[in-house]
Amino acid sequence: MADIAQMANGAASAFGGMREEVDNLIRQRMERSLNARGLVTREEFDALRTRHEALAARLAFLESTMASPAESAGRAAAAAKPAAKAKSAAKKTGK
Repeated sequence: MADIAQMANGAASAFGGMREEVDNLIRQRMERSLNARGLVTREEFDALRTRHEALAARLAFLESTMASPAESAGRAAAAAKPAAKAKSAAKKTGK
């Protein structure tokens, strides 16, 4: 009776090891097929989304800082145009 129990115990552990091997093979094949189709894992997707959000925030910040000096430079250029026109008109009239 003890020999049968020991044999059954050994068979169960062998089947457990075989089950792990089959699980690993299936997982590897699934990953390979998903990669071949261009699909990514959830972890990769989340990492890329986080990176994208950080870059979008950085771009918005840079655009806002670039817009402020550009707006003031644009106003200065607009103010300078009438003055330049007045100078050229004065040169033409001889004043």
